[in-house]
Amino acid sequence: MATNIFSIGQSALQAAMAAQATTSHNISNATTPGYNRQVVVQSTAGGINYGYGFVGQGTQVAEIKRVYNDFLVKQQLASQTSASSLDSYYSQISQINNLLADSDAGLSPALQDFFKSVQNFASNPNTDASRQSVLSMASTLVARFQSLNDQLAQSRTSVNNQITSTVDTLNSYATQLSELNKAIVKAQGAGGGQAPNDLLDQRDQVIANINKYVKVSTVPQDNGSVSVFIGSGQPLVIGDQPSTLVATPSADDLTRLQIGYTLSGGGTAIVPDSFFYDGGSLGGLLKYRTETLDPAQNSLGRIATVLGTTVNDQQKLGLDQNGVQGTNMFNVAPPVVIGKTGNSGTAALTATISNASALTTSDYTLSYDGTNYTLTRLSDNTKTTVAAGGFPLTVDGVTYSNGATPTPGAPTMAAGDSFKVQPTVNGAAALTMAMSNTQLIAAAAPIVTGGNAASTVGLTTTGNTGSGIVSNSSLDTSTFVQGSTLNFAVSAGPNLTASWTGVTPAPSIVVTNSSGASTTYAAGAPIPYSAGSTYTSGGVSFTLSGTPATGDNFKFTPVAGNKGTATISAGSVSSSYFATPLATPLKMTYSTTAPVGFNLSSPVPAGGAVITHKDGTTTTVAAGATNLAYVPGDSYTMGGMTFAVTGQPAAGDQFTVSPSTSGTSDNRNALLLAGLQTKNTIGNTSYQGSYSQLVATIGNKTNEINVTNTAEKARLEAITGELSSESGVNQDEELANMIKNQQQYQAAAKIIQAASDMLNVLFQVIS
Repeated sequence: MATNIFSIGQSALQAAMAAQATTSHNISNATTPGYNRQVVVQSTAGGINYGYGFVGQGTQVAEIKRVYNDFLVKQQLASQTSASSLDSYYSQISQINNLLADSDAGLSPALQDFFKSVQNFASNPNTDASRQSVLSMASTLVARFQSLNDQLAQSRTSVNNQITSTVDTLNSYATQLSELNKAIVKAQGAGGGQAPNDLLDQRDQVIANINKYVKVSTVPQDNGSVSVFIGSGQPLVIGDQPSTLVATPSADDLTRLQIGYTLSGGGTAIVPDSFFYDGGSLGGLLKYRTETLDPAQNSLGRIATVLGTTVNDQQKLGLDQNGVQGTNMFNVAPPVVIGKTGNSGTAALTATISNASALTTSDYTLSYDGTNYTLTRLSDNTKTTVAAGGFPLTVDGVTYSNGATPTPGAPTMAAGDSFKVQPTVNGAAALTMAMSNTQLIAAAAPIVTGGNAASTVGLTTTGNTGSGIVSNSSLDTSTFVQGSTLNFAVSAGPNLTASWTGVTPAPSIVVTNSSGASTTYAAGAPIPYSAGSTYTSGGVSFTLSGTPATGDNFKFTPVAGNKGTATISAGSVSSSYFATPLATPLKMTYSTTAPVGFNLSSPVPAGGAVITHKDGTTTTVAAGATNLAYVPGDSYTMGGMTFAVTGQPAAGDQFTVSPSTSGTSDNRNALLLAGLQTKNTIGNTSYQGSYSQLVATIGNKTNEINVTNTAEKARLEAITGELSSESGVNQDEELANMIKNQQQYQAAAKIIQAASDMLNVLFQVIS
């Protein structure tokens, strides 16, 4: 029995030693990352039946157990990967949010300064200072676009660098994980199935580290190893076999890095970015690039493209200071077209901007399956399927051609070929000045309009042989009948005979001699000629001096002012106007006889005319027509030009639309240039409105990410605290355990001492 007591004491001593060693291990690793508190699990060693009952055999250490809560660990991993993703996203988006919203360095002040200079130019179109100011502010605006784009491009480069760095880190962790799996399998085998707690902690810590970069899921194996998958299920480590990740250029955009796996047989399998969106700093980085950076750069490029295009278009609708058609003020970037790696050597695609105002901020892909072409808008995955003969194709303001319907000798797309098209990504970077000469700014409109406001008398004396001279001619528009003509013929005597055409009855003639005496003659009656006399008839008045010869003829065709209240004003011209510009004035004479309206000096040109009425309805007039109906307030569009008539004309009133050949002192096109500032040029908003939308979108997203990140960090902190309270090392608790273990050790020693004393007594009795 004494021997049994000795064994019991020895087992107690060993258990106390194991407990004390474990406690000491806990204390020494209290600050070790990933360490889980360990405890000694004891069990009874059983008993021996001596007939009168079972006598205990002491204790035994069953295992050294990790205090590990799998549920809390998984919650912590989920929260950690989400917080890491949000952290990564926020650190990137906050930078461009500060950039775009900056009241000094943003685009808004440069836009305002440019259009302020244009407005000043419209008020002073013929001064060098105002013209130079427009070009200077345009250059500043271009520089601001380029500067903002450079910042976004740097962010894109930073994303690529971080992808490369993250891939290297993940590969390093994958190697560590595979080695730990090997060590754990070996240790469990050598330890009879006992868990190698410290190795398990190290492996869990490596998994937790990986989880910060990319979402992790694990699958335990029967041999003690664990297989680790990342993203949406891509294998990183299977048992002791690590995968090798690579950062590789995208097949359809070599400037854009993607994540791939090295295949055992060679080559690389690309993993779509979206597979990593669920968590980790890499997921946040990729989401930021797709959801925020790409649209932001495209949106800025769209504003630059639309501004450059619309200003250029308006420039080309006016006349510069030299009286010639305006030219481009800006160089505008075309869409970027990128052939996918692996396309056939002759594959090609041409994309051109045909309607800048219809552009979106999305990128597109055009693919060919051998039968049909599919154009996909990547922002919402909208697909447009086109048969081989359906090109040129225009979608969202971009026209696609060449690769689908080649011209002779042009290359074609082959089955399996695809192209990525980025209509606006380069818009801000490539916007440059195309103009440096202030004289080339087109302030003037190419047409001028006018009502017949002259009050003069036109005199024709062709063929006269006498010395008769007409002077002091004038016209009284209050009595003159529109369209009438006065003719004076000289006969022997000499006598004058006055006759009228276009007016019935013919007015009489009043002759006032040089002394002031007046005599009235009926039309057609002979009038004795008196040199220096003044002749007045039907509102026409003139003085005739000298000696006219028999047969001489003086024909007066007065051009009188309009009698009605109507006025004519020029609107705008379209680019088609310059294809066949107005060469001579178009005269419009109002007639009250059928057909009522304006009789034209030249027929309606090809393309016909459109009359737009005040109520918004329109009437189409065929080409070749020589009369335009009129209702007060109508406007007319034909030959690429638009003009309007308001008020009520009188019979015989005449209006003209004439080509302008002078760009001086005319600000009509300059006013239209200034009006572009508030015009809805980008969809249903202006340049400034579109930029404000961009700033608001980035700002709202930044705030959303920040709020969500703050909440996720609070959740992570709570889970980590709960896990630490259960699995972490509490120094006070371990100190108490140390004292308890010491007492147990001392008590076990007393048991052994008592057993030794009993054996000594027994030995003495026997001897």
